[in-house]
Amino acid sequence: MESKPQRELDLPLMSFVTGDEITKLKSSHQWQTESRAAITLAKNEAFTVVLVALHKGAMLREHQSDGQLTLTVLEGKIRFRAAGEERTLGVGMLVALGAHIVHEVEAVEECAFALTVLRHH
Repeated sequence: MESKPQRELDLPLMSFVTGDEITKLKSSHQWQTESRAAITLAKNEAFTVVLVALHKGAMLREHQSDGQLTLTVLEGKIRFRAAGEERTLGVGMLVALGAHIVHEVEAVEECAFALTVLRHH
């Protein structure tokens, strides 16, 4: 069995066409068989950027991140809950959250978002 070439996750300059990346993600086996699909676009010791797609009704149950995060909605609509508050976010909306705050994401409709997690050394 031939293995796929390893993608570079930490180059000095990286760019992505998010629409193309979402299309690839939604054509994956993971998307066809699970309630969500995700791919890490970039990662180093300081930050991680992940593209996540959720089917309508899918949830990322309560969890917390080891660093500050931003979440930017690229397709669809989500419900974001944290710190006793709830926000409905649509395309082009961004939420920022401090480290170690319990949060939850629910797909109000099929959606995709970019998640960036920043870590301090």
